Amino acid sequence: MQGSLIFPLLQLNMKGEGKMEWVDRMTATIDYIENHLTDDIMYDEVAKISCCSMHQFGRVFSYVVGVSLSEYIRRRRLTLAALDLQSSNKKVIDIAIKYGYNSPDAFTRAFVGMHGVTPKVARTLGVKLKAYPPITFHISIKGDVEMEYRIEEKKEIKLVGLVKQIKRRSANAEANDWKEALGEAWDIWDEFLDGDIDRKIACEYKLYRSPMWQMGFTKTLENGETLLAIGAEADENVVTDLQSHTIPAGKWAVFTARGSLNGKEHPIDVMWTKITAEWLPNCGYERAADYELEVYLPGDTNDDDYACEIWVPITKK
Repeated sequence: MQGSLIFPLLQLNMKGEGKMEWVDRMTATIDYIENHLTDDIMYDEVAKISCCSMHQFGRVFSYVVGVSLSEYIRRRRLTLAALDLQSSNKKVIDIAIKYGYNSPDAFTRAFVGMHGVTPKVARTLGVKLKAYPPITFHISIKGDVEMEYRIEEKKEIKLVGLVKQIKRRSANAEANDWKEALGEAWDIWDEFLDGDIDRKIACEYKLYRSPMWQMGFTKTLENGETLLAIGAEADENVVTDLQSHTIPAGKWAVFTARGSLNGKEHPIDVMWTKITAEWLPNCGYERAADYELEVYLPGDTNDDDYACEIWVPITKK
């Protein structure tokens, strides 16, 4: 019932203007907030940009986004603070002041409340943090959804299993041809899982172990072809009759994707969309190379809370 009250108010102030103009106004308010996360954000200015009263804007924002405006701003500031901690040597107090906290104690309490760890611990490689990307408005509204990620520093990884190449497709290929390329990748996965390779890795060589478990490595080659390597990590001294591929050392952003692998939306597809559209444009990092890892953890892959991971090579912008 509350929702039915809010949207008529919104439509009344739009004065017959279309949805896209409303989207533009809401986007402009978010732009204003993003541009002022390190200084004062004036609520009346936000309301002015949105062409709403402060009270109405606050109600509309909370209804549409699911959190209050102040909570959204807090999450965005703490997200950026976490990125600053991991990508710089600035003092904690300096970062606290930058994002509007007058004391390190207040900053630490807020930081622990969102990320579950102290600012000092957040600088440790491998620690899991929360990321709240800027919300974006289209015909539907998305964003401000929690993303689980951590930063890992890894040495070279020797992957053993099945290694294949997928032929190059032209840039203006028809949709069906693109689906064919995707189908070829699935066929390679089927060959790995249904053949003898998966059994050898699990039973004969006993290579499935934390943290990498079962991996799928994808790399775009200079000739435009795609290399797909599926298997497990092996120590250098391990000798097998399987194919192998060496994954370069480097820094990785690791994202946890949750959901059934046999559901309507594959969790890897959903998470890739978020990484590409939301995390990478706002995180202070960029992709370091044209390859990535998918890691499939133990568990029931039909479970709605099944967890798998995407590993993206990163470097500072």
